[in-house]
This record gives sequence, structure tokens and C-alpha cells, in this order.
Amino acid sequence: MKKTLTPRRAVCGLLAALAAAAAVWLLCRWVGYDLQLRLGDKQQFEIVNDDYSRIIDVPDEGLVQSFPLKAGQSICGVRLNFSTHDALYKCGMVMVDLYDENGQLLGQGAGNFLNIFNDSFTAFAYGGSYTAEKDEVLTLHIYNEVAWDGPLGLWASDGTVPGMPLYAGDTAQDATLALQIMTDRSADWPTRLAQSLAPLLAAAAFAAVLLCVWRAPAVLYLAVVGLACGLAFVRVTPALTAPDEYTHLAAAYEQASRWSGQTAADENGRLLVRACDAPYFGTRTGDIGIFAYKQAEAVIEQAQRSEPADPALTVVSEAKTGQGSGSYLPQALGIWLARARGADFYTMLRTGRICNLLLYLALAALAAALAPAGVRGLLACVAVLPMPLQLAGSLSPDASVLGTVFCYTALCLRLCGKKAALWEKLLLVVLGGIVGPAKAIYLPVVLLCFVIPADNLAGPQEYVRGPFGLRVRSGRLIQAATLVLAGGLWLTANLGALAYAARDVSRAALAAGAAALAVMLALVLRLYAWARTDARRLRRLRRGLAAAAAAAVLGGVFALSRMGGGLDPDQLLMTNPNGDSIWTFSLGYICRNLPATAKLLLRTIPEQGALWLQGVLGTTLGEPIVYRLDVSWLLGVGLVLALLAAALPVQGEQPPLGRHAAWGTAGIILCVVAASLVVALNWTPINYQTLFGLQGRYWLPVLPLALVLCKRAGNVSLRRNASRGAALTVTACTLLTLLQGFGLYASWQPVS
Repeated sequence: MKKTLTPRRAVCGLLAALAAAAAVWLLCRWVGYDLQLRLGDKQQFEIVNDDYSRIIDVPDEGLVQSFPLKAGQSICGVRLNFSTHDALYKCGMVMVDLYDENGQLLGQGAGNFLNIFNDSFTAFAYGGSYTAEKDEVLTLHIYNEVAWDGPLGLWASDGTVPGMPLYAGDTAQDATLALQIMTDRSADWPTRLAQSLAPLLAAAAFAAVLLCVWRAPAVLYLAVVGLACGLAFVRVTPALTAPDEYTHLAAAYEQASRWSGQTAADENGRLLVRACDAPYFGTRTGDIGIFAYKQAEAVIEQAQRSEPADPALTVVSEAKTGQGSGSYLPQALGIWLARARGADFYTMLRTGRICNLLLYLALAALAAALAPAGVRGLLACVAVLPMPLQLAGSLSPDASVLGTVFCYTALCLRLCGKKAALWEKLLLVVLGGIVGPAKAIYLPVVLLCFVIPADNLAGPQEYVRGPFGLRVRSGRLIQAATLVLAGGLWLTANLGALAYAARDVSRAALAAGAAALAVMLALVLRLYAWARTDARRLRRLRRGLAAAAAAAVLGGVFALSRMGGGLDPDQLLMTNPNGDSIWTFSLGYICRNLPATAKLLLRTIPEQGALWLQGVLGTTLGEPIVYRLDVSWLLGVGLVLALLAAALPVQGEQPPLGRHAAWGTAGIILCVVAASLVVALNWTPINYQTLFGLQGRYWLPVLPLALVLCKRAGNVSLRRNASRGAALTVTACTLLTLLQGFGLYASWQPVS
């Protein structure tokens, strides 16, 4: 960086970075202005009395209506149903004052007759919000402030609703006004929230342009720009709306409770939480919309003016304990730190998210540092995509899995072209052991260690004595140790899920198949010892092994399809109340119904293929099964083109993988895709016509491998490396995704 940073480049970079920051700042202001126009007058109401059958005119002394307000309930306005007796454009002003039990004025609302229409509800907003500390009775005084032409009526019930008397002066009326209370209003919150995002997004744009023009290392670019964009995702993604975040919160919260020495669950296995956290714990995806944003900020502001929260776990939540199967160390650490400081729920959630983000960025930066020079820019582009940053800016354990797989991939590519040091060998085994149990479908990625030439992993002694008198290269032992460790830990973590997937297959047959596989492996080793010194024998052995493997796969499928355990017609018709079959695809069912499974997959590809691509890139936000928030498809096109630009080979550059290694890598990618399809089938009801729950983000860990394969393309090549420009383009699209995503989150309204 010092060699290429001339004074002219330094000044130009600084000016360009300032221009980019200013542009992003103006974009944030525009988003706030646009949202304020669309959402600045959004209101939420709660019905107090919806029984109305007659009209009561407002007398000179006004009407006095009492109504109850529960403890903890807020009111910032009211809505009344007026009648103008079919007359229009009356001049005048009506006032609706709110009083507490002691006669203290809480708020005043005014309404011009020009805005009051016949037989319609009209809202009166107060300057602030009042929250009842206990159950109490409030009073509305409705009167005329300016004389009007003709009578003004209010719809009311025929008879008094208990606890809600109506008076005209001192005379009781046998009626109760049709009344709704305004529990919340958006006010200027759209502008305030957009302004709070501006510093982070402007900082990200400034750093991205400056580091790109100054030709900073990919590690520095990833750490600085990724941190700014990730922190923006922490704020943009509403609470508990990231994929399965409510489950991840329960798991991390439980772990933090155990670290604190507290009892995490009651006798029924329900999670115990602090009193301040109890209202927000649930078993569903959180709310979105401007009021979800406002609630979070309001709770944080209120908590900053209050005493620290009580750390005692006194409330039983709906969430269950024991839901965490992945690593929740960073999330639990953040929650533990926030609870130790007495922070409120939303601050606690953000702290857990930030710790998760920091771990992901540390792993991604390590991956960029480990990767060979030609792959670092590509890894940086993938790491700052919207999807990985969205996962990292939530409580999802997929972020740490993603960073670990990136590190393992980068290390394997690094060792393809250099002799491994001792620490690199140890790191290879350790990372392979972590990747194995991290997530079931990523076990094939461990096979990437076999693309490393054995000579690069060899120790001081190139050959060691193995079984059957076979001389084995020490490098192969490193690869075998990586695979065995990963496989053993994978079985430990996923044995239960594997047994469930094979629930209708004979366990004895599976055991016999495993034993036969072990015997075949020993036989292959013996044959290899016999043929390794003869090229002709070795070639025949390889062909024979390929034919035997194909025959074994076909024979295994045939055996599973004839093993029995199928569902009878009555069982096939059994469904849940929502119409879904109570049976899902299992290993045996798939093998017995290969045509039906193939048809389901063929229907799924055209229907969900675009959504999978969006899931890989991150142009669909939140939990897509619950909320479909898709940003502009132009951003998706820009991300795809930027990734392809970073993946194109450069003239004179040596490809990271050789021909045979590239074929093996393609096989690993296909195995991961196939494993994800099998897992998705395992939770898809058998009466579905398409796959259920398969998301493109599952393939994100192998995206760098797919892009590395593009570097072997011979038809198109670049004169110089375009990874810096590609990273800047990806960052720009990520920033635009954040801005548009914030607008989509804030303006979302439930479908009526």
C-alpha cells in the first residue's frame, strides 16, 4: 500500500470518499423525507366502545365522557364518530381535552369542521403520550371552541356501557360515545430513524471508496467496511426478524443464564427470563413496520432514563430451553455482558448481534489473510454481500459457520501452491474438525483438503509405514486425520437427525452396509498397495473403483426401495388440521418414490430458483417464509456482475486449482447442494408439490468455491485484477440494499 500511495492518489481518494459519503448522506435524508410523507401520520387505535345506534348533539356546555385505562396502557389521542347531519363545510372548531382522575389536563386535541365528515371517525392527536401506572378512569371533555353553523352530533350507544358514563353538563345521558383510543402514532419517527442510519452508511461509503482508491489490502477493507455495513444491518433488521432469530435468542439467553450461575428453566423446561425481557419473548418471528422500530428506540430511551434492570430471572416465557444445537458463544457473550450492565431487552439484543458480527468479521478477515493473493479480493466480495452481513448482524449461528468455512476454504487454496508449515497443518486439522459438526450439509467441504498435493503436507519423513505393509505419504495422513476428525464429530452432532431421516429403513441393513463399506475400504487399500508401482495396474484399479462405486450406489438405492416400511393408502391420507400430511420425505420414502421425488424437484426449480439466488445474495431480507421483503432486482444484477468480475481470470495468472482439483471441487459443491436438498425433503410433507423451507443462504459457504472455478475459464480473461472495483460495487449494492430494506421494513403493513 505504501508503494502505490502517491500524494496525488491520496488526495483524489480522499476527495472521492468525501463525495461518496455526502451522496449516501443525501440518500439517507431522501429516504427519511419520503418515509415521513408516507408514514408520518400512521396511527394505531384500540376500540373502547363500538356500540352506537343514535346521535347526540354537542350542547353549549359540551359532553363529558369517562372511560377506563389499564395499567401500562398508553394513549396519545382519541377517535370519535361524528355526524354533521348530512351538512358539509361547516365552519368552527371542536376541542377534545383529556383529564386524569385528579382533574389534571393531560392533552388537548383540536378539529376543524372542514376536516370532519358525516358518519365517519375523526382522530384527535395529543402532543405527547400518557401511560397509566395503574388502572384508572380518564375523562374526555368535548366542546365547541368557535361557534359553528348548525348542530354537530356524535354517534353513541343506546344505553350506558358499564364504567363509561356520559354527561351533558351535569345531566347524565343514557348513552356512551363510540370511542377508540389512539395507542401509538408514527409522528416524526421515520425521519429520526433514517437520520440515525446516515452516519453509519456514510462512514461505510467513505471507507470503501478511500480504501479502494488507496489500494488497501483486502483484509483491511473487509474489516473496516464490513464493520460499518454490519452495524447498519444490526440497526436496520428489526428485533427477532432475522431467520429463526427467536430460537437463536432463546438458546443464547439460556447459555448466558448458565454462565451467570442462574437457573435457566423451570420444572417444565420453559425458559426463565428477566421481567423486563418477558414481553418480547415468544415463539414466532417478530413484528416489522414503523411502530416496531419506534418501540425499540422508545424502550431504549426510556431505559436510559431509568434504573438498571433487575437481573433476577423471575418470569416463565413461552420459549423452551435446549433449542440450541449450534455455537452461540458470541451471542451469549453479548447477552451476558448486557444483562450484567442491567441493559433493556433491545440493547441486550443489539449487543448480542454486535458480538456475533465481530466474530464473523474476525473469521472473514482471517480467511482473506490465509487465501492466496488471487483469491483475497474474491473472498472480500463474498464476505460483504448483504446476506452474510445480515446473518452476522443477527443472532444466527450461521455467521460463525460461514466464517469458519471461509477460513478452511482459504487455507486449502493457500496450501495448493506452497509447502505447509507446522502451524498450517495443525490449523487445517482443527478447522476441518470444526467444519464437520458445524452444520450437517457442509461435511463434503472437508474433502477439500484432498485437493492439496500430498507433497505440500509432507513432513520431514515423506513416507510412513501403514496397514498391509503399505507405505503412505505423511501428507495423506494429515488429510486422513482431518477427514476422520470431521467425520467423527459430524456423527456425534448429527446422529439423531440421521436416524430420523432413515427412520423407515432397517437398522440392521444399514449396519451391514456400513460393515461392507469398511471391508471394501480395506480391500481398496490392499489393492492400491499392489498396483501403486505399476501405472497400468493403477489405471485399471481406478476404472474398476469408479464402476464399483456406481454399482454400489445403484444397488443401494435398489435395496432401499425394496426394503419395505412403506405407507399404506390410509396412512398416506393422514393430514394435520392445516392440510399438510403428517408424513415427510424420508430416506426410504425417497428411494421407493424416485419418480415422485424427481417431479417435486423439477417443479421446485422454476418456482423457487429466483428466490434461492436472492437468498445467496441477500436481496431478500428477514425471514422469507414469514415476510417477503425483496429489494430491487437491479441490485441483484449488480451483485452478480460484480462477483463474476472478481472471479474472471487475469491474463498470465495461474489458476488456483488444477484440472483434477477443479473437478473434485465441483463434486464437493454438488454434494453440498444435494445434501441441502435431502435435508429440505426431510421436513417437506409428502403431499407438497414443491420443496418446503429450502433457502439460498444454505449455499453461501460454497459460493467462493464456485467462483474460484470460474478462474479456470479460458474464453474470457481480464488484463488486470478487477477485485477492488468489484468489492466497491458489492459495497455500493449492499448500502443500497440497506437503504431500500429499511424503507421496506418501515412501510410494511399487514395484509387485511
